[in-house]
Amino acid sequence: MSQKTDMTETKKQRARIPPVVVPGDPMKIMLQLVAGAFLALFAGLWIWIAWKVWRFDSNGGTEALEFSDAIVATAGIVASAVAAGTAAVLGIEIQRRSGRLSARVNSAVASSPLLFAGVVAYIVVGGLNLVVWLGNSDAAPDMVGTFALGALGWLAGAFASVFSAD
Repeated sequence: MSQKTDMTETKKQRARIPPVVVPGDPMKIMLQLVAGAFLALFAGLWIWIAWKVWRFDSNGGTEALEFSDAIVATAGIVASAVAAGTAAVLGIEIQRRSGRLSARVNSAVASSPLLFAGVVAYIVVGGLNLVVWLGNSDAAPDMVGTFALGALGWLAGAFASVFSAD
């Protein structure tokens, strides 16, 4: 009898424990996790590339640092995707809002922490690679210069949008 009472008490305790429920749309959460992982891949890969270029010493006989074709292709794809994705989403979000441009930009970025993280990551990682490329351009492979100039172009577009007419 005592054992049955213990089992009944255990069942009651289990019944009182609320199930773990993730608030929000599960599909949206999954897509945000995928986007966050992709953003982390972008930042990690390009920071690693900048570090390798910065630390490269050509005393070993090689004039420029070389990366495998796989790294070059992956780095190009993630950089293009983050640049295009952040620019497109930011532009779409700005168009959805009304008011002055600066208020629309603030509202768009504030509404999405992932968009904010993407914009900041692109600015920081692009700026870092630009500085590394300018400081060590002889050792930097073409892909670093291409990314650095692409990031500079993205920043120029952001700069120009500040002065656009409302």
